[in-house]
Amino acid sequence: MYKIFQQGEVRVMKIDRLPKGMATKPVATDDKGRAIISHSESGNHHVIAGADVLERTDKVPAGMAILYAIVRNPTALKHDAPSSHAEIPLEADSIYELRISREFDPFAEQIRRVAD
Repeated sequence: MYKIFQQGEVRVMKIDRLPKGMATKPVATDDKGRAIISHSESGNHHVIAGADVLERTDKVPAGMAILYAIVRNPTALKHDAPSSHAEIPLEADSIYELRISREFDPFAEQIRRVAD
């Protein structure tokens, strides 16, 4: 059984393989070439260096993001901030599913991604 980790609004779980038949697109990268997992209004993003990261574009609940990190060499999920969350190490030759939490805004009556 795999452990589930949380870094701010990002939940991380190691999986055995990518889901079959899903539609994906590559995620954006920052100026250092790191995959941006979750954006921050202040520019202190959650990032992964040295992995292929894809965002699922089909069958995703409203307001949520589901990403997959294909890790070939050891790396980590980092929060690029002066007072950051602890790093989450990611093992080589592994696949991780990353989910961005969502919340309901009763005033706007909408579901949206949680942001740091």
